[in-house]
Amino acid sequence: MSDTSQGPDWWIASDGKWYPPEQHPDHRVPSSTPPPDSAPNMTQPAPIAPSSPMPPASPLPPPVPAPIGYPGVPQKTNGMAVASLVLGIVWIAGIGSVLAVIFGFMSRKTIEQSQGRQSGGGLSVAGIVLGFVGIVGAIGFWLSVVVFGVAVNGASSYSNGVAYGSSHYSSSSSESSVCSSSNVPSGDLSSSWLSGCKDAWNIQGGGSGNTGNTGSGTTTTTSGNSGNT
Repeated sequence: MSDTSQGPDWWIASDGKWYPPEQHPDHRVPSSTPPPDSAPNMTQPAPIAPSSPMPPASPLPPPVPAPIGYPGVPQKTNGMAVASLVLGIVWIAGIGSVLAVIFGFMSRKTIEQSQGRQSGGGLSVAGIVLGFVGIVGAIGFWLSVVVFGVAVNGASSYSNGVAYGSSHYSSSSSESSVCSSSNVPSGDLSSSWLSGCKDAWNIQGGGSGNTGNTGSGTTTTTSGNSGNT
């Protein structure tokens, strides 16, 4: 307060005194907070650095075949492998065993070349094993059949030779003329038929000789006894 103005914005009151501007009733104290227009914009996006050019896209590589057993590739059981196992079990007197071995090796080769798309390798191995076992059994079976057939045919030929020798025996004929290979019927074993014929001839000849000797001895004994009496 002063009786005279002390500078600009000093004002005179009703009492005739001069007062500084900060004591004026309309005086406003300036705020320290900057006005809204001068406040920094916090939502302003950060500057974007220039991006480097994208490299050109390379061509796609060729598809790689899936490995064996890959779960995404459905597997199909090889039909020849199944047939090999079935024929190895059925056997069919050795015919099935031979086919089982053939199908088994063919199916194994096909499965190896399928790159995992076919399965059944175990069935092929089982069919091959059963096939070889069946072939060995078939060899023994057919040998037994041949041996049995020869034995039956030999016995039948021997019986036919005995019957022929007995029916054609005669004291006026010789054994060699009757029991000759030219008289062997077709279908009979020559050795067995000749053996039976000769045995029958010997039996017939031996029986006749014994009967004659017995009758002569009996007559002689009787005559001697009568003379002595």
